[in-house]
Amino acid sequence: MIHILNEDFKSEKTDELISTCKSNSDIMGGRLRKVHYNLGRILTQNYKNHFSEQCCIVSFLRSALPFSFGVADILDCPILFYDSNNHDFFDKNKDVINDKQMLFVDAVINSGRGMLETIGKLKVSHQKIKIITNVLCDKALEIFADYDVFTVRVSHNSFKGAKVLKQVDDKGPDTGDRLFRTLFE
Repeated sequence: MIHILNEDFKSEKTDELISTCKSNSDIMGGRLRKVHYNLGRILTQNYKNHFSEQCCIVSFLRSALPFSFGVADILDCPILFYDSNNHDFFDKNKDVINDKQMLFVDAVINSGRGMLETIGKLKVSHQKIKIITNVLCDKALEIFADYDVFTVRVSHNSFKGAKVLKQVDDKGPDTGDRLFRTLFE
């Protein structure tokens, strides 16, 4: 089931935070990180009853970091930092994740293929997994039909993150670059 914060729990504050996050807002760095953090907290607080007290966050590096901290601070749970180049990530962290509900957190999910590939490495039941994201592209809705997905909003855009300051054709500013000020004119 897909849970959409800005549809299920309408608020002016959330709408304001969402507009700050959009790639055409020109907002970067610390201010954007605070917004992602706050949206992680708001989303988690509103859906808290969906998450087990025995859970563990798998935060996708690097753009998910601020959002993940917001989620983790509400749930007060372990947080692991997933790098797709770390091929034995789940084996190395099996003591932390053992018998826990797994919360896979990313800032933006476009196609969803990377998320599903990562989940496939864990080899656990869909019921033990929740997916949490700030933005979910509408093109990925169907592939997550078997999962509980929690998102701040669904986007009808599908920009590929690139080293650009403005949206051009199918490219937009990379979320991680905006969050950590690694975009330059």
